[in-house]
Amino acid sequence: MRERYCRVCGGWHQLDQWPHNCMPVKNLAQSDLPAPHFVSDSIEIRSMHDGQHYTSKAKLRRAYRSAGVEEIGNEKPRPIEKPKADKQGIRKALKEAYQQHRA
Repeated sequence: MRERYCRVCGGWHQLDQWPHNCMPVKNLAQSDLPAPHFVSDSIEIRSMHDGQHYTSKAKLRRAYRSAGVEEIGNEKPRPIEKPKADKQGIRKALKEAYQQHRA
């Protein structure tokens, strides 16, 4: 005979004769659906970037990416700016440092 500890009553029961009153209570917050945590793509929103109305999150994000905008929660999106290196300035500074070192 195989027995298992019961978390409901604290006793030991045989696996093939489990008491009905010791059956685990179903959590009402859980769903019987096969995918209870499904996240939908549909949304009704007006873009803060271009003012257009979108019904799909994917299309909204695609428009943001194509414009170079970073999506951040409820913050107003802003374009991503990468600093450009001043190659001529760097060369000039290196030449001056080299001339000062030689002297």
